Amino acid sequence: MAKTSLLLLSVCLLVASSSASSFSKPNPTSKLRLQQVLVVHRHGDRSPITPLKDEDFWQSQLPQPHVLEGIAKGTALVRPPEGNPIHGAHGRGPFGQLTMMGVLQMASLGERLREELQDTLFTDEKPLHPSRIRIMSTDFPRTIQSVQALLTGLFEGAQLDAPAIEIDVRRTNSYLIPDPQPRQSPTQLVLESHLAKRPHLVEKEKELNELAHKVTDALQDQLGEGAMGVSFGIGEEKSQDDDDIDGKKMKKKPLAWAKLAEILTCLHSRDLLPPTLSKEDVEQVNKHVAWRWFENLSHPVLAKSAMWKFANKMVEDMEHKVECVKREDESTGEEHIEEPLLCIYSAHDSTLIGLLCVLQLEQPESWPEYGSYLKAELIQEEKDGDSKEVLQHWVRFSLNGQVLRSTWTSEPADMVPLSKLSEMIHSE
Repeated sequence: MAKTSLLLLSVCLLVASSSASSFSKPNPTSKLRLQQVLVVHRHGDRSPITPLKDEDFWQSQLPQPHVLEGIAKGTALVRPPEGNPIHGAHGRGPFGQLTMMGVLQMASLGERLREELQDTLFTDEKPLHPSRIRIMSTDFPRTIQSVQALLTGLFEGAQLDAPAIEIDVRRTNSYLIPDPQPRQSPTQLVLESHLAKRPHLVEKEKELNELAHKVTDALQDQLGEGAMGVSFGIGEEKSQDDDDIDGKKMKKKPLAWAKLAEILTCLHSRDLLPPTLSKEDVEQVNKHVAWRWFENLSHPVLAKSAMWKFANKMVEDMEHKVECVKREDESTGEEHIEEPLLCIYSAHDSTLIGLLCVLQLEQPESWPEYGSYLKAELIQEEKDGDSKEVLQHWVRFSLNGQVLRSTWTSEPADMVPLSKLSEMIHSE
């Protein structure tokens, strides 16, 4: 029954995609006015999620308590009374935590955003102010601290005005990432398992099996207590490195690709690779992991199952902003701040990959590095002249400053009408 439903949903999505008409462009004589910006960023540099033996070294990479206290000033966490489920990639002890390097990366990103948005989104009439910003984050220490560091750069390190900027982490672990634990829908795990068994993926796994064993063997002496119990990733949870499958003791198997990639990235950035591994090995593993994630999340049903709720929220935020601006223009010009100018979502690399897939945007040439950010700009097209007649609302996406074209149509477009984006997101 579940497979039948998934098949029907897949067919419907493909029909909706093929029937979408070509997007027109804004009239060259029109005026374009930036109304709102949504930023979804990956956290900064972190320690490995998978526990390693040298805990003291990784503890030394983390920011001192006074640094964390400093970036937290002017912010307040909003959590649900019942708490949030703890994800397998949450980390423990010094592992899976934002490093001092990560703090500096995120402060730098805040400075970059301030430069990009000054005089375009924030103006003399509506200057940068905490009341014009809304923050959401997954409930991971590294993502919360990342957006706190970003805010210090955004506000040039100045003391934030009271009341504090709220960082909303209520139930965000369930939909700001494509692999929540548990999944949003029980059928998602079924689909992930089904997609992982496709012939071309199985063949690719066979081709790289030797590499997986080579890297696993090289890392064996560095793995700490509990390393084998860490489980996360699309199509990889409780899979490759399980000791027992169907009640039978298995022969030695390599670590899951997601774990291999994250350990190697952390070690390589600090020149700590085992002598038997090279930079080329790291690149090959990371390239394969990126291919696996895109290959799975590019499937329209999985993309929608995993990321629809977040994508839908982004679209609804923009639609609400349009209504707020309309009321502003129709009234005395008094600002409606219930829908802010800037919305920031602090999340993960998997979040960015999932959004690129569900929004059907061009794939980047490389995996989103620490501090990468997806920006969605809500742009109002107005008729030239003094009438301020609104012609259309457009959305432009970019990753780290590079515009990503929508691939929903045969001719990729730099900007998508908000109405079309809403229609496609809600198509069933």
